[in-house]
Amino acid sequence: MLTILFFVAFHFTEAQKANIFIGSGNDAYKKADFKTAADQYQKALQQDAKSDIAKFNLGNALQKQDEQAEAEKQYDEVASATHDKSLQASAYYNKGVTLAQQKNLPAAIDAFKQSLRLSPGDDSARENLQKALNDLKQQQQNQSQNNQKKHQSPKQQKQNQQQQQNKNSLTKQRAEQLLSSLREQEKQLQKKLQQQKTTNGQPEKDW
Repeated sequence: MLTILFFVAFHFTEAQKANIFIGSGNDAYKKADFKTAADQYQKALQQDAKSDIAKFNLGNALQKQDEQAEAEKQYDEVASATHDKSLQASAYYNKGVTLAQQKNLPAAIDAFKQSLRLSPGDDSARENLQKALNDLKQQQQNQSQNNQKKHQSPKQQKQNQQQQQNKNSLTKQRAEQLLSSLREQEKQLQKKLQQQKTTNGQPEKDW
């Protein structure tokens, strides 16, 4: 799940102005007004182009608007520029989420690994990494099966279809044989019971 970082106070005039816009962006973000939030973060960056928090929060707001490529760009900039390991780990994590949503699983896996190197105790990063690994494995298996079908000659495809039909036919034939056998057993049992009933119904001999 994407997280948002709130602004931290600075002593420089430009940074203070940027923080005002970051605060406004955070308020809009919490109200799910992601477009307004993105606009405020961009205004913050106009005041302080090096604000990693503004870039990070802008990435979150863009991601919420399905602007995945632009969001990823912001996370990359934060991860490469910040000296704050916590922020860097969060940037890699959010990048991984964004990449996973785009089905770019190898890159997502790498991003989650980077996040875990910086924050080994992050359970969310670990769980998302495992999910991405499982999804990639399933994706590769599906691709392998599709490639096998794609490279089969028409003759091979026809043979496979015939084999499947034969298998289905044998299954049906076996079921019919089993049903016939059960019917015969039932018939014999009823006959035996009838014979026993007739025998038991004979009068005893008068000696």
